[in-house]
Amino acid sequence: MTRYFFDYRAKDQSLLDYRGDEFHNPQGAIEFAQAIAQDLKHSLSADWSGWSVEVRSADGAKFYTLPVDGSELLAA
Repeated sequence: MTRYFFDYRAKDQSLLDYRGDEFHNPQGAIEFAQAIAQDLKHSLSADWSGWSVEVRSADGAKFYTLPVDGSELLAA
């Protein structure tokens, strides 16, 4: 299993994931990032427009970026 980290990023802000989650394959990490983005998009507690979920490896390599206010997955 591989550990992936899911950071929340905006133009001038970042919320870093220091714990991460383990997945058997990259597709599992992508689906998890999509679920996070959907949850944030429909959140009533804050405006997450302009934010994205960034998926990275334990060594810091960025794999994907998923905008919260869109559904397109951007490869690193």
